[in-house]
Amino acid sequence: MNDTSPPTEDDPSGGTPPGEDRGATATDDSTTSRMRSVTEARRSTNDRLVGGVCTGLARHLDVDPVIVRIAFAVLTFVGGAGIIMYVAAWFLLPSDSGPSVATDWFRLDENEEKVRVGGLVLAGVVSVLAIVGDSGWGPGLGGGWLLIPAALLVWLCVIRPRQRAMTKPERREWADDVAQEARTAGREAGDRAGASATAVADEWNQRRRERHAPRSRALTGLTVSIVAIAMAVTRLVADSNGGTSWTTYVLVALAVIGAALLLSSFVGEGGPLIWIGLALVVALGVGSTVPNPRIGQLDVAPRTAAEVQTRYTHGIGDVRIDLSEVDDPQGLLGRSVSVDTGIGQTTVIVPNGLNVDVEADLQAGEVTVLGRTASGNDTALTSPAGPGRALNLTIDHTIGDIEVIRQ
Repeated sequence: MNDTSPPTEDDPSGGTPPGEDRGATATDDSTTSRMRSVTEARRSTNDRLVGGVCTGLARHLDVDPVIVRIAFAVLTFVGGAGIIMYVAAWFLLPSDSGPSVATDWFRLDENEEKVRVGGLVLAGVVSVLAIVGDSGWGPGLGGGWLLIPAALLVWLCVIRPRQRAMTKPERREWADDVAQEARTAGREAGDRAGASATAVADEWNQRRRERHAPRSRALTGLTVSIVAIAMAVTRLVADSNGGTSWTTYVLVALAVIGAALLLSSFVGEGGPLIWIGLALVVALGVGSTVPNPRIGQLDVAPRTAAEVQTRYTHGIGDVRIDLSEVDDPQGLLGRSVSVDTGIGQTTVIVPNGLNVDVEADLQAGEVTVLGRTASGNDTALTSPAGPGRALNLTIDHTIGDIEVIRQ
C-alpha cells in the first residue's frame, strides 16, 4: 500500500502521486481545484511600492508585477479608474500577514468575505462608469484604452486559469483513489487514526460534491429579464428625447449586471453573469472608440449641394469625402457638415475658392488642415473662415490621420 495521507481542505489530494514532487502537487492542486478569483489575493507587506496591491495581485496571478502596475497606471489616466480600483483593493484585500483594513476598522469577522467581494464588484462597476464618462460617449482615447486593460484582465483572470485547469478531471480521479485507499486503511487498521482518515475523506468528498453540484440559474434568468425591461424603458425614454447612442443600452445592461453580481456575492449563483459582463465591457470599449460599427472604406463624392449630408459617421477604415465635384458649391454656404470617424484616415476635399470654416479634433495621430500640420495626442487644428457666409466643417477622429485639402 502506498504511503499516502488523508485529503484535507488545504491538500485535497491526500498525498503525493508517483513521480511528482509534493510541493509542486500542492501548488498545482490549489491552482486547478477551482477558478482563481482576484478577490482571494493578498496584499504584499514586504515587496511593495505603496500598498502592496500590485505585488499581491501579480503573485496571485503568477505574472510580473510590472504588468499589473502598468495596467493600474493606464487606468489611472482613464477617468481615474486605476485610483478607484487600487484604493478599493487596498481597503478590502487582506495582507499576507493579517486581515484587511476594512476588517480592522469595522470588525467584519465572518462577513469579511462577502463585504470584500461585494465591494470589489462595486468598485469595478464604478470604474467602468468612470471610463465611459471620461470618453464622453463618443470617439475618445479613453474608450480606446479600455480594450487594452480589458483584454489583459480577461487573459490573466479567465483564459490562463482555464488553461491550467485542463488536468482537473484527472486530479479528481486520482484524489478519489487516494480517498478510497484511506478508507481501506481505516477498515484494516481499525484504530482511531484510520477512522479519522476515513471521516476526513468522506467530509472532503461531500464538500466536493456540493461544490460541483448543478447550480441554479434563477439569478441569471432574473437578471436577463431585468436587463430586457431596463433596455425597453431606456428605448422609450430615448425615443421621447430624440434618440440616443447604442452604447447607452450597453451601459444600462452593464449597470444591471453589476448590481446582480453584487447580489450574487451574498446569495451565490452569479457565475454566468461574469461572462456576460465581460462581453458588455468589451462592447462598451468598442463603442466608446468608434462612432458606429461600420468597417471598410467609405468614399463619398456628391454631385450637388443637396446631396451633401449634414453628418457622416464611420467606424474603422479610410474615409474620403470629396466636395470638389459639387456642381453648385455656393449652395454649401451657411451649412454645417460634421464628420465623425473612428480608426483610420479621414480625408475631406473642399472646392477651391469656397469660404470654409474648419475645426478638426484628433485623439491620436496627425492632422493637416489646408496646409497646416500637427501631430500627437488630443490635437486640434482650426482654419477660420473669411468674411461672409461659409461652410462650417467639423471633423472628430479617434486614431489615425485627418487631412483637409482644397482641390
